[in-house]
Amino acid sequence: MERRRSVLLLPGQGAQRERMAAGLYGAREEFTAPMDEFFGRLGTTGERLRSAWLRPAPNPELDESAVAQPLLLAVGHALGRAVGTAAEPPALLLGHSVGELAAACLVGVFDPADIGALAAARSRALEGTDTGTGTGAGHGGMLAVAMPVEELTGELGGYGELGSPGELGGYGELEGSAGGVVVAAELGGSGEGLAVAAAEPGGFGDGLAVTAAEPGASGDGLAVTAAEPGGFGGGVAVAAVNGPRQTVLAGPREALAAVEQRLRDRGILVRTLRSGHAFHSPAMEGAALRFGEALAGFGPRAPRAAAAGTVVSTRTGVALTAAQARDPHFWGGQLAAPVRYWPALRELLDTLGRRPGLLLLDGSADRSLSAPARHHPAVRDGASEVVPLLAVGRDAGGPADARVFAEALHRLGEQRDHTAVS
Repeated sequence: MERRRSVLLLPGQGAQRERMAAGLYGAREEFTAPMDEFFGRLGTTGERLRSAWLRPAPNPELDESAVAQPLLLAVGHALGRAVGTAAEPPALLLGHSVGELAAACLVGVFDPADIGALAAARSRALEGTDTGTGTGAGHGGMLAVAMPVEELTGELGGYGELGSPGELGGYGELEGSAGGVVVAAELGGSGEGLAVAAAEPGGFGDGLAVTAAEPGASGDGLAVTAAEPGGFGGGVAVAAVNGPRQTVLAGPREALAAVEQRLRDRGILVRTLRSGHAFHSPAMEGAALRFGEALAGFGPRAPRAAAAGTVVSTRTGVALTAAQARDPHFWGGQLAAPVRYWPALRELLDTLGRRPGLLLLDGSADRSLSAPARHHPAVRDGASEVVPLLAVGRDAGGPADARVFAEALHRLGEQRDHTAVS
C-alpha cells in the first residue's frame, strides 16, 4: 500500500501564543539546539526574545511584531528540524506568512545559521511601517472575519475575488529527488498576475504548470487592494484566506474599525488578531521593498536537491520554483501579498487527499492551521488525517507538548529513541 504523504503546516502572524511549543524546549534536543542557536546569535536581543517566549499568559509582548515575528520564524524552523528526524519526514511544507520563510530555511533557500539575522532584517524593514500604536492612517492591524471571501467582498463591495479554480486543475508530479508537487493556482478574479509557463517534465501532463508571473514587479499583481471604486475604503484589503469561512482583512486601524463595526452590525463574527501591522496589504509595500533589498545580501538559493520536502507557496498557490527561491524580492514581496493558505491546502486535499491520502502535521499552538481541513471530505471520510504536533488549551506550552509530539513522530513511523536534554 502506498504511504500517505505528510504535509508540515507552519503558522504565521496572528497564530502566536504564549509559550508556543515551549514544552519541547529542553525535552527534545533536535528542537532545543536550533532555538538556542537562534537566541545565541541575537545576543541580548535573543535573551529578551527567549524571556518573552517562555513567559506565561497573559503576555502583551507577543502582540508586538518585533517579538512575534522572530519567534514564529524560530519556532517554525525548530519544529521542522525536529519533525525531520522522523523515519518518514514531511514530503511537503506549507507555511502561513512568516511560516513560509521558516519552510524556506528548512529546505536550504536560506542558511539556517542566518535565521537570527533574517529575523532582525525583517524587523528593521518593518520599522516605521504602520505600527499598531498611535493614531492616523499609517497605523495598522488585522481582523479575522467568519465569512467566505466571496461573500465578504460582496457584502462590503468592490474587491476583485481572489479567483476561482484553475482550468488546468489538480497536481502534477515534478521529477527529481525532491519529489515535488505542483499545485494548480487559482486563475481569474482580480487579475492576480498569474500566467501559464513551461514547467519541468512531469508537470500537468503537458509540461505545463501555473506559476506567478514576474515576482517582485509592482507587488506582482497579487495584492487585492481598495484602490478600485466601491472597495472597502480606507486602504483595507483582503490579507489572507485561511479557510472556507475564514478571511482576514488588514489595513489602517481607523478604517479597519469602521469595517469591523459594519460587520458586527450585520451579526457577523469578527476577531481582532494579535498584530501591530497590516501585514499582507498595500500598507506593507515599503517594508516589502526594504526587506527584499536586505535579503539580497543573504544569497537565497534554489532548494537543496536532497531536501526532505517541497515548499508549496501560499503566496502563489504553487510549488516554489528555483527562480522564485533565488529572488530576494519574491520573499520580500510576501509581506505585502495576500496569503492564499486555504486555496493551497484545499488543492492539496482535493488532489492528493484521497489517494494516497495526506497526514496534515499541524504546527500551530491552537490547531488553527488544520481546523479548516477537518471539514474537507478527504479528512471526514478518513482518507487523510490531521496529526497535531503540540498540545492545546491548558496543556499547551508544558510537558504535554513533548508527549503529543512524540505521538506524532510515532505516527510518522518514528523508531529511534530520543533522550531529554540534560
